[in-house]
Amino acid sequence: MFRCVLTVVLFCSCVVPAWSADFTPITGWDEQLYPAFLVSTASVKEAPWIDSESPEILGDRGGLLGVSITSPGDETAIKVTVTCNEIMEPTTFTGTLPEEGVEYSVYPKIKYRYTKLAEITQATPVAITFRVQVGEEATEEAKEETVTVTVRPINDCPFIVQLGEENYDISPTFAAYVNEQHPFLDKVLRESLDRGVVDSFSGYQGDEAEVVRQVYALWDTLVARDVRYSSITATSVAGQTVASQHVRLLDESLNNSQANCVDGSVLMASLLRKIGIEPFLVMVPGHCYMGFYLDAKKTTLVALETTLLGSTVAEGDEYAEVEVLENSVSEDKRDPASWASFSNAISVGSNNFEEAKVKFDEPENNEYMLIDISQARQQGVLPIAFRGKSEFLNVQPSESDDSDPSNTDDGEEGSDKSKDTDEGN
Repeated sequence: MFRCVLTVVLFCSCVVPAWSADFTPITGWDEQLYPAFLVSTASVKEAPWIDSESPEILGDRGGLLGVSITSPGDETAIKVTVTCNEIMEPTTFTGTLPEEGVEYSVYPKIKYRYTKLAEITQATPVAITFRVQVGEEATEEAKEETVTVTVRPINDCPFIVQLGEENYDISPTFAAYVNEQHPFLDKVLRESLDRGVVDSFSGYQGDEAEVVRQVYALWDTLVARDVRYSSITATSVAGQTVASQHVRLLDESLNNSQANCVDGSVLMASLLRKIGIEPFLVMVPGHCYMGFYLDAKKTTLVALETTLLGSTVAEGDEYAEVEVLENSVSEDKRDPASWASFSNAISVGSNNFEEAKVKFDEPENNEYMLIDISQARQQGVLPIAFRGKSEFLNVQPSESDDSDPSNTDDGEEGSDKSKDTDEGN
């Protein structure tokens, strides 16, 4: 899933004199840290983006904070300490620089305060101090340098890092916003059962029609809660090398009844994971939607255009009903508003997926990606835990508003996803 090496190695232009502790701090991407990435990948041990071979990288090979230093001699002792009380405990690397004249990147295994990182909701500057001591003699003084780094909000999800002319894929970070353990989900499931489309949620225990019926039951409940498409995607801080998008946490989408393309996709994916149906996210240039598998072996899939959530379908604008919907939900269980938008969402999503699917396997098309949530979990990508103080808002089912023309997004590519790069924003 992760396609490229992300460890940023900074190179100095001169050789450091013998026994000098001159160094260059390495401070994340654009002197910015993304809590969503740090929290979600904390348990990832092996991934293509971790450089496990380069002899010039010492310490945490997946690290983002460290120093670049040229070794003044063979087997030179070095001690690197990184401190920033706001987001980490003091962390030290102790080791040796193997070869004289070689520039090394040294990354202590940072002891992040993950709970603090997950609670950051606005861009925050922090001062990070790097302390380096070279040599074992007691007279060797340590050198320090302090750098101001911006910590992005937990809602800012990085998905591409641009280094030089190359783009590097870190889009599985989006899987962190899929939280099948969120406490609000049980309440949504209770509301869904009360609406009566299904009597229970059984995952893959039934046939394909039963799977579709369960998905519709959840869609119908979100429509009843008046969750609607909202195109808010802007992030709080611009970046030169990182493309990112604002993603609402589940409680924000549910209580505020708003969801951009990613918000709606991770919300539906969370609900499906909760009931035992395996979802995936579909990333295309400028847009995101989701899909789900109709069987436990993942042999058949269906795509769902989540920007149509809460949309009003005018008479005559209906898409042709796709085969998978036939006989899935009886007429008496179909709410006119939610069934119309659900049918359209299946049709649009499936058509768009069919048109784009050949590009998902082409390495040069690194903006076309499928993020299988179960695979992300197996790789170690963790969900962002609910740490808020907000309470679940019980919302009375609302009547559909046929006069509202503002929710007719057709879900085409390019509608929704923004980049904090030189080209975008």
